[in-house]
Amino acid sequence: MKSISIYAVTRNQNIGQLQKLERQLSGREYFLKMRTWELESMKSLVRELEAHMDEVYALRFFYSFQIPRLGKEFDLLQIKDEQIVNIELKSGAVSDETIRKQLIQNRYYLSVLGRPIYSYTYISSQNRLVRLTNHDHIVEADWQQLCGLLKNKSADYGGEIEDLFQAEMYLISPLTEPLKFLRKEYFLTSQQRDIKRQILKRIRTEHTGYYSFSGLPGTGKTLLLYDIAMKLSGRQMVCIIHCGASGQEWKRLHERLRRIVWVSDSQITAEMRLDEYETVLVDEAHLLDKETLENIVKAAGKRPVIFTSDCEDQLSPEEVDQSVKLGIAKLPEIQTFRLTNRIRTNEEISSFVQNMMHIPDYKSGRRFPHVTMFYANDDQEAANLIQDAKKQGYQHLLESEVAEKAYDSVAIILDGNYFYDSKKYLRSKKRTVRNLFHQLNSAKEKLMLIVKDNEPFYAMLLGLL
Repeated sequence: MKSISIYAVTRNQNIGQLQKLERQLSGREYFLKMRTWELESMKSLVRELEAHMDEVYALRFFYSFQIPRLGKEFDLLQIKDEQIVNIELKSGAVSDETIRKQLIQNRYYLSVLGRPIYSYTYISSQNRLVRLTNHDHIVEADWQQLCGLLKNKSADYGGEIEDLFQAEMYLISPLTEPLKFLRKEYFLTSQQRDIKRQILKRIRTEHTGYYSFSGLPGTGKTLLLYDIAMKLSGRQMVCIIHCGASGQEWKRLHERLRRIVWVSDSQITAEMRLDEYETVLVDEAHLLDKETLENIVKAAGKRPVIFTSDCEDQLSPEEVDQSVKLGIAKLPEIQTFRLTNRIRTNEEISSFVQNMMHIPDYKSGRRFPHVTMFYANDDQEAANLIQDAKKQGYQHLLESEVAEKAYDSVAIILDGNYFYDSKKYLRSKKRTVRNLFHQLNSAKEKLMLIVKDNEPFYAMLLGLL
């Protein structure tokens, strides 16, 4: 999406024509549903600017931009080489605290560009212009000062704004980036915030209940779980049960947390009690076995229990123990949610991995430029190709490795044991493909597959590409 002249889109014409004009100017992929109140506020803003400066028609703003996959929206952004000006539009009276919170959040998102940020809000019904100070206060703003900023001689950014903002810049992993998490240098997506609100509301009202949210790798489940834990731990002791092999790394994080205690799923026994905790949270519950799940439910008693789990629908039913999934689903009055927005994973790679795990019956026609594939006839050829991949910055994951963190680029060797069954599910003669599924999904930007001595399998994957 490109910047546009707000002077041009505030000339009198009907809404339908304006939507067509806006799409033509911005190159937006869809027609923006323009709201009458916002348009009137923008017209009022343009009139005020014209009263204080010349050549308002030459100003360019990114209008109604939303960061892909995050749901974070800005009304007006002027992005120059030397600075950024953000103007939010309001039609009716809004409290200064509401304005302050919005502008502080906006400034955080914009800070990744590494330029000075000037934050304003214009309330058209009051003809009031306010700004956010460097000390995070809201003060009355001077029109001349704003106009001076807008006339800054440095060049306007002329490219697509989506190229400047990548969702993965904002959503961090508590495990791999603990300091950022502890400093709360992250934001949740609108979907994550809504799930958090619903869970906390019911816990505060009923002080009990079962809750579960699932999603594909990269949807921010663990971040959401720990964010909820931090909120609950403000007044109570909470227990997080982590399933998987990264115990020591989680322990290092928990040494810095107050009123949040880490427990490994391997420590859970039939005799265990969790009486000292007000809430129990279980991360990666899909890795539990049926007996451990039953022990957790018994130990928690009537306390609220929150589960997160990876969605593994692409795997063959014979590869995954369904008893835990069914056991969680059957818990009394459980409230379930599904995270759908992939954040830390390349959407293209995610689509390829899902198709690879279960070959679709139809051809999507989608291309996968960030997936590379090679064929090796023997161990030596595979080793040579992996060596070259490492020089290019790829992380080589061995079949035995458990993927518990994300990498920019991942390379994996697939041997002669892999095949597709009669239902087109990926299978292996010697091992479960469950770990491979999570390894593939750990690639954030690029994925390399080296198929060794397995021509039928190689042909199937080439068909996907």
